[in-house]
Amino acid sequence: MSPHKREGADLMGQQSQKLAQRISQSRAQNDRVKSLLPQRAAPSLRTNFARCAIDLAQEHHSGLIRVAEAEEYGTAGALLRPILEASTAAFWLMYVANCDVIRALPTNAVEDATADIPMLGDMAKALIPTFPPIQTIVDGLKKGGRAKWLHKYTHGGTPQLTRRNSGWREDERMLILIRADLFGILAACLETVIASNPALSAYAFGRRDELSDEMHIRFSTPKVHQQPHSLPAPLTEGCGPPFR
Repeated sequence: MSPHKREGADLMGQQSQKLAQRISQSRAQNDRVKSLLPQRAAPSLRTNFARCAIDLAQEHHSGLIRVAEAEEYGTAGALLRPILEASTAAFWLMYVANCDVIRALPTNAVEDATADIPMLGDMAKALIPTFPPIQTIVDGLKKGGRAKWLHKYTHGGTPQLTRRNSGWREDERMLILIRADLFGILAACLETVIASNPALSAYAFGRRDELSDEMHIRFSTPKVHQQPHSLPAPLTEGCGPPFR
């Protein structure tokens, strides 16, 4: 092997090691969150649905980690939107949905139900009064917006297709992992308004801040000012007994 090729091989090995370490961080987050989420029954129909959405976000997050370990980053990118959708649904259920809407949701596995959770953009828009910074996501999801990559990754658009030829760079892979961790941890944070959970509060909000700092350091994104380690009070109407 020529010195040039050997140097390139060594660099690839270092990059693989960095990615492996970053994947391990994501796995550690997923394991920690799952260990801190409550196993007891939800106190109401509203919180039952919200906890299901939180749980789904953590499963999608775990699935993304698995495919990242297999170096299948096209699939990993496709899972980013489902993680964000599940996380946003949990917030929508706790802060926006009225009881008529929640009671209309099916509580069994009906594939063709007429009532269902709204689309991501609609849920995000409805959350703006409570969480004004989410306006950035709403604007980004509009036609031509900067967040349209969420659609393209999930639905096999050209950003996915062209990477079948060019591949995914190391920084792109790192970004997928950071975004996945952030979407997943935001869902976990919501559990803290369903029931008091000091251990989860300490971990989840601290982890959220760590990920914000990591994004800033790795990708020179604008630094986010210190955010509260709590969420606003959600809607109090439980809408009836839980379904499980």
